[in-house]
Amino acid sequence: QHFKDGASVNASSNGGFTGTLPAFDKTPNLRKLYLSSHKFSGDLPNQFMRGINNKDAKIEIDLSMNQITGSLPSTLKSFSNLQLYLSGNRISKLDQSFCDLDGWMSGEVSKNGCDAIMCPSGTYNKFGRQTNEGPPCEPCPFTYTAPYLGSTSCTPDLTNYNEREILIKFYKATDGQNWFDADNWLEDDISICNWHGVFCETLEGIKSVSEIHLPSNNLKGTIPPQVFDLQALKMLNIRDNKIDVEFYAMNDNPGIRELYLDYTGLSSLQGIGKAKELVTLHVQENNFLGASIPEELYGLKKLTHLYMSDSNIGGQLSSSLGNMGQLVEFYCHANDLEGEIPEEITQLNNLEVLVLSENRFVGPLPTNLSNLSSLQSLFIDSFTHRSAGLSGPLPSFDGMPELRQIYLNENSLTGTIPNNFLSDDLSTNRDLSSLSRLNQKISVGLMGNRIEGSIPASLGAFEKLDIDLSDNLITGIDPVVCEKDAWMGRDVGTFGCDAILCPPGWFNQYGRQTNDRNSCQQCEGAEQSEFFGATQCQAEVKKREREILVQFYNECGGEKWKNNEKWLDSDSDICHWYGVSCSNGGSIDSILLGSNNLVGTPPRELYELENLKYLWLYSNPINFNFQGIGRAKRLSSLLLDSTGLASLDGIGDAYQLTDLDVRFNNIKSPLPQEINNLVNLETLSMSDNEFTGSLPSFSRIHHLKSLRIANNKLSGPLPSFASNGHLKTIDLSDNMITGKIYTSFLESVDTNTAIYIDLSRNRIEGTIPAELSRFEDMTIYLKDNYILGIDDDICQMDDWNGKDVEIHGCNAILCPPGTYAPGKGRGSLGGSDCIECEEATFYGQSMCVDLQDYYSSSSTKIISVTVSVIIAGVTMFAML
Repeated sequence: QHFKDGASVNASSNGGFTGTLPAFDKTPNLRKLYLSSHKFSGDLPNQFMRGINNKDAKIEIDLSMNQITGSLPSTLKSFSNLQLYLSGNRISKLDQSFCDLDGWMSGEVSKNGCDAIMCPSGTYNKFGRQTNEGPPCEPCPFTYTAPYLGSTSCTPDLTNYNEREILIKFYKATDGQNWFDADNWLEDDISICNWHGVFCETLEGIKSVSEIHLPSNNLKGTIPPQVFDLQALKMLNIRDNKIDVEFYAMNDNPGIRELYLDYTGLSSLQGIGKAKELVTLHVQENNFLGASIPEELYGLKKLTHLYMSDSNIGGQLSSSLGNMGQLVEFYCHANDLEGEIPEEITQLNNLEVLVLSENRFVGPLPTNLSNLSSLQSLFIDSFTHRSAGLSGPLPSFDGMPELRQIYLNENSLTGTIPNNFLSDDLSTNRDLSSLSRLNQKISVGLMGNRIEGSIPASLGAFEKLDIDLSDNLITGIDPVVCEKDAWMGRDVGTFGCDAILCPPGWFNQYGRQTNDRNSCQQCEGAEQSEFFGATQCQAEVKKREREILVQFYNECGGEKWKNNEKWLDSDSDICHWYGVSCSNGGSIDSILLGSNNLVGTPPRELYELENLKYLWLYSNPINFNFQGIGRAKRLSSLLLDSTGLASLDGIGDAYQLTDLDVRFNNIKSPLPQEINNLVNLETLSMSDNEFTGSLPSFSRIHHLKSLRIANNKLSGPLPSFASNGHLKTIDLSDNMITGKIYTSFLESVDTNTAIYIDLSRNRIEGTIPAELSRFEDMTIYLKDNYILGIDDDICQMDDWNGKDVEIHGCNAILCPPGTYAPGKGRGSLGGSDCIECEEATFYGQSMCVDLQDYYSSSSTKIISVTVSVIIAGVTMFAML
């Protein structure tokens, strides 16, 4: 009765209070009672809290996480403003009259009813109740249960069922009464081994279920995980049914070896890693909602056949794929996989079939692809995704004697066809009898790439080769291959060279003749392509390109351009219009219109210029949009500095870019993660914007040589750039980057490379590590950071900073604490020496100030100016 405000007792390490809960019926002034996480049991007393005089007072009672049972006593309904927390107990009943107490739970009962007090049985959330701002009470997953009100989690059904009981659960959970064929199911006098689709084997004299085959049988619902408890079950085939499987609910190490779940309602593979014995997994034609392949799947080391095509899988293939050494077939066609194909895939020595077509892969093929000595079929076409696809030189497949099918159509592969494209160099005079596949049919699809040169005579060693090279840059066919009568399905024997590729100036829809009715047709007009295998005439290409340029001119104020010489002149070739250049037989490859008074929004149709490599629109007040840029499959250089650009949304589809410049714009956002998709980038210039947040790692952009993102608002730790082996130039000055310089900084860069680093005016701490002394020639600027030391090895690098270190020693790197050098923060030829200054407490100060106070006051001034502008704006608005 002496409680004036409240009582709180936390559970101690020995488990807290036990027994029944006191009634607290003689505490008239009690307002708060905290007794959560003890072991109180039994029902709430009928007299609970009855002694409180003021039933309208705000009262808070926390009894969560105990073992209280029963229901709420009706006497509690006399309280009008009660907050009663009972989650995590064993309450089994809540009278509906409590749902009308609108003042309870800070008024949340008025909105959420009884759920605001406790989640109903069979449901849960992390609070055990519905709050106004929190998650709703969710139903427990299938085969999980929440038997009490106020549950914060669900528990699995751990009943030990026999085989008949498991199959009965399976039948009921999948709407067995409406199956197309349920012959003998649930018949008491018939063995389960004679139920339709159930097969048994005898183990130790007892018949046990070994296989369940119910494809296309109108199953609906969720497969109970107890099915995987069938000790002898090796195969489950339920493809083409509207069912789901919750792998996370199954027990560890089930004996299942084959799963056929194609074209079902499967949406998650979470928990599949428990099935350690799996050999075959079919999950094609499902919808995984763009999720990545879970890492646990790569741990299924016994898997030999993996089928995942057409299932809306996103993300990247993990390097862990290399751990699946038993894999024989991997189908992952028509998904949304992106990035580079990991080099680790070349460790799959048993792989025979690899189908990865119609994804968003970019970059070169794995370097050691020829290690796949068992590979028979390789499919990585890119017909449906309008993006650059794979790039880099066409490799040879000379270490792959079993290879019979190579399909790399509609990518961006370059270079010539190697003499050893399909085997060791066949141009040499040697015995070819050991090459067993010379007389076997081999199919190669390379249409729509950028392969150039001639079809080499060395391919003539193969008697039955079908090779599609249409729409490339082929300039010749060795006469030897035109005599291979069995090539191209024996078409060469009938149509000669035309069966391989139409000659320059000729075309048809396939780029070659396949029968008497589709011979190569001669192109009309003066515009003629110089390449073999055209599927359309150059005149048609130029017509469409002219239409696109006219649209560009009209939508970007062409009449007022500084220079629009010959634009729209019907008598002039578009290749002679100002700023336009052509190659590849007269197709546009460059639009260079920087600082030319362009306005408006450049049309997306520019991305349809299939040979466009250079698009330079810098210093024009335009509204540039990246949506659809993936169609510009050859675009390598995009200069948009000083254009007023405000967003990079969509830039991640420009996979083929090697040079991107968006400096001096108005981009106010974090650096987009999709920048990491640009795996071919060599130079990235983004200085003088207002980028915020942390720097990405850039670990996927292996070809990066120059990175400039100075004068922004970046923060977070300095990356190590440890995987960027070509990086020579880094300018991240004038940001707010923190952390230290890692000992692994630029560790994969050639130490003989001349390096330029500018990290001036950030918040970098610590010591300049000795490991950087591995570089013979480095220019490094670090002024106005929080540097506390320089390793002695650094001070011996005489060639650093333009040989200033040879003369000024450590001072040429950074002035020591207690000194500063105006403007530079270091001693240099032609510059100031380090001057004494008591306020300079860090290495490399360029000002005689307390640097931390200076940065703090600078931030305050910026905020003050911003607030002043806002106030001025509000005042002006009020005056209006």
